Amino acid sequence: MMEQNGPTRDVLRRWVRRGETRITSDEEGQRLDRFLAERFTYRSRTQWSQIIREGRIVLNGRKVRPSRVLRDGDLIGYVPAPKPEPPIDRKIAILFVDDCLVAIAKTGNLPIHPSGGYFRHTLIHLLAETYPEYGSLRVIHRLDRETSGVVVFGRDREVTNRIAGQFRSRQVEKRYLALVEGSAPEPHFRIDRPLGPARDSLIRKAVGVREDGAPACTEIRLLHQGDGWAWVEARPLTGRLHQIRVHLKSVGLPILGDKVYGRSERIFLKFVAGEPLSEEEAAALALPRQALHAYRLTIRHPASGKLFTLTAPLPSDLAGALRSRGLDPAPWEMPCPPC
Repeated sequence: MMEQNGPTRDVLRRWVRRGETRITSDEEGQRLDRFLAERFTYRSRTQWSQIIREGRIVLNGRKVRPSRVLRDGDLIGYVPAPKPEPPIDRKIAILFVDDCLVAIAKTGNLPIHPSGGYFRHTLIHLLAETYPEYGSLRVIHRLDRETSGVVVFGRDREVTNRIAGQFRSRQVEKRYLALVEGSAPEPHFRIDRPLGPARDSLIRKAVGVREDGAPACTEIRLLHQGDGWAWVEARPLTGRLHQIRVHLKSVGLPILGDKVYGRSERIFLKFVAGEPLSEEEAAALALPRQALHAYRLTIRHPASGKLFTLTAPLPSDLAGALRSRGLDPAPWEMPCPPC
């Protein structure tokens, strides 16, 4: 296998999953396996001993025995066992490139950065592998793994900080397209409901409407009302986690294909566990992934200071979902040139 060189290697090194623990004078004198079992209780001493023998625990960069006695300053390193990563959609499109930034049209089955079971199967890794000439791109903002659309990366630290500051101060305009279940109450309406952790959810990162939550506001515009479904545009005025998905569900318009905020969150739990969905569960989802597309993003260009708009074409899966419901996707299939 060829060694990664230049920017690609630098990007991959930055995302390497590793765990290290430095031994202090108060901790020396213990056996390595006993220390690990008492410090990291999610595994037994027997399990840690086996992991040490496999060479997945190293001490000062070398393999050792479980009985090795720890000394002040020893560095314990954890090397995770290789495991297959979930498949992804590797098709990405470059929307715009200049000396400051790179804009990508992300697919609907691609995490942006390493998390959970994804490491190499991520957009940041795919870009480093496919376009090493762009250098070490820096993440400015994020989309959920199953949300398609515009993603912008900075080409250096200063540009990244400038654009990230626009996101923090809400100077960025974001518009999304969503295929939802139900009927919109009005052609244009605003959802103004605070959001916070969903206390009654089985999913750790789930969000819900809460009186004591953070302020959150989303504007919704109806584009087409079908028979039991609707095609809408969502404009978030704040940037809370899962804001559009939770707000739409809160008014009876859950996004089709949403495994967390759809019919039953148990579908999501089965999905992450790698268990196959039943025919009934797949039918309840209606689509393999959540039908949410970040189609338009407006920022101030970090060099010129002028407003700069990027749009991403509607991906084929969402275009097909609209056609199957009798709606022509043509108005959203072609991106507008950057302006």
